[in-house]
Amino acid sequence: MVDPEFLEGTRLPDVGPPRVLSRDDAGDTVTLRVKYEYTGGLDALARRVLRTGEVSWTQETTLDRRSHHTDFRVVPDVYPDRFRCGGAMQLRSEEEGTVRTIDGELRIKVPLFAGRAEGLIVPGLRSRMIREAELLAEWVKGGQGR
Repeated sequence: MVDPEFLEGTRLPDVGPPRVLSRDDAGDTVTLRVKYEYTGGLDALARRVLRTGEVSWTQETTLDRRSHHTDFRVVPDVYPDRFRCGGAMQLRSEEEGTVRTIDGELRIKVPLFAGRAEGLIVPGLRSRMIREAELLAEWVKGGQGR
């Protein structure tokens, strides 16, 4: 999941092709910064709050290869003071294969609209995470992850 070839080849719903900004491989730890741009439609509330039609962000991840634990943080390009998103991902082996558990938090600081905005964003995040897992499984089965 920290292979630039895999990341730049993924196509996720409503997101343009990811662009790897940096990758630091320090033995058991890999730190990665990837740029994403939202290509889906924005509702009227989002356009009014953002005052722009462009939504992009950088996802910063740090993977510990020994524990298969990844910490992540999402930093938006517009109004980073109004948005906080981050968490952790854990991979564990089970009989059926690998299980990925993600625990995170998304908070938007916009008076009166924060809860609604968070409610609009979370389903898209979930669908992209599910699609990413499907793409990763296909990639590994194809032998590229070796």
